[in-house]
Amino acid sequence: MPALSVIDLAMFLLETGERPYNIGPLAIIAPPANFRGNFADKLLERMLKRPVGAPFNYRLGSSALGIPTLEIDEQADARQHVKRLTLDAPASMDQLCATVSRLHEVRIDRSGLLWELYVIDGLEDNRVALYGKVHHAIIDGRTFVQVVSNWFAPTASDKTVRALWEGVPKAPRRTPAKRSLVEFVGGTIRQTAATTASAFGLYKLLARQALTTVGVDSALTVPVLGVPKVFQGEAVAGREFGFCTLPIAEVKAVAKVQSASVNDVFLAIVDAAMARLLSDSNDLPAEPLVADMPLALNDAKGGNQIAVLQFPLGAPQMSVLERLAAIRTQAGRVKDMLKQESASTLMLYTTLVHGVPALLEKMGLRESVRVSNVLISNPFGLLEERFLMGGRVELALPMAVVAAGQMLNVTAVTAADKFQIGFLAVAKAVNQTELYRQAAAQVKVSLPKSDLRSSKLIDGVVWDGKDPARYADSFKVRAASAA
Repeated sequence: MPALSVIDLAMFLLETGERPYNIGPLAIIAPPANFRGNFADKLLERMLKRPVGAPFNYRLGSSALGIPTLEIDEQADARQHVKRLTLDAPASMDQLCATVSRLHEVRIDRSGLLWELYVIDGLEDNRVALYGKVHHAIIDGRTFVQVVSNWFAPTASDKTVRALWEGVPKAPRRTPAKRSLVEFVGGTIRQTAATTASAFGLYKLLARQALTTVGVDSALTVPVLGVPKVFQGEAVAGREFGFCTLPIAEVKAVAKVQSASVNDVFLAIVDAAMARLLSDSNDLPAEPLVADMPLALNDAKGGNQIAVLQFPLGAPQMSVLERLAAIRTQAGRVKDMLKQESASTLMLYTTLVHGVPALLEKMGLRESVRVSNVLISNPFGLLEERFLMGGRVELALPMAVVAAGQMLNVTAVTAADKFQIGFLAVAKAVNQTELYRQAAAQVKVSLPKSDLRSSKLIDGVVWDGKDPARYADSFKVRAASAA
């Protein structure tokens, strides 16, 4: 059966209804100009004929001690996890983002396969949206981008229709069903030795970080200390998703002129944007913001072999170029540190530094430990133009996780000629509800009792902010299309 890393296990144990560990793509497909019929229906029909591969055939199990495990479902049926949704045409991108925001905030049902896919039409110009969500515990961000890339064809003439759930090409490793006592004891000894070595490495890593507090330079920031209290808060329901695109040629040009990486430029842009937002709201802190940066440790085919490290950004009053220079210097320090530490040490570090705040939050402690302000990720992207059933993939946007204690996630991928950036935030943190209350009071408009209102949407479906799962369950599975 597939093995869970320590990070995978933490994601299962620490997940809550308010903090789901969902990641996924939002792809926008433009049908071929000469296509006849309903593109979404035909696409769904052909995708449902495709097999389910790893890790999309994983099902949650448990050990004798009640600890989550993964099992391979040999009878995995995609039809139970694919849903069809039609928006009131012509729906705008804002309406689409609002819809997938509601779907993304709902935790995946753990009784079945750990993923869902929504086929959505009704968009402007007959475009079709494909929104998928997968539990983060079974796949890391970089591998997921590779899966999405394999989903699409490199040319419009390639009419082969693949599906997201076909997974990664390499089959998962399985442990033998039965092992001898010698094999069992030997494996236990090896695992214990590796854990001991990792724990010692972790001790050295944390000790080196502690020296930062007394003025000794370190490759990393010290968790908890010196993190401004912005973009932070307790887990609450409600998500908002938005996106923007940048010409990749311009990003690369800036990186070349400044002797920086594309990721350095990306961080500087996001940092400057956050600083402007906080300045406009008179909430700009005195200290630099601290970002979480997920870094792949190897080319894992499923699960999470990653380190999430704290990365200080630019000082509040810096220009964009000054931020870029500071970020470039810090990036060099982090790269040097990665060369010094083992993968197992960094994974234990990630679990400890992020698991403690998540555990405290799950226990209902609002003022939990804060180690960063925002998670910023830039996994390897789709470097070429992509197609599906002859339709061009206009956008392939990333949707990720808002981590414990945080209110904002920024994730980017490179797709063809665009640098595509997805923003996922806790709605409470970005919606100006207090401003709305003040305006309503001035014009004497009555307000609802709760920020999480219930309303009937254009399609007749009732949206209840207190029960988003009911909304996600309201769409029908087009299983008959697979016949």
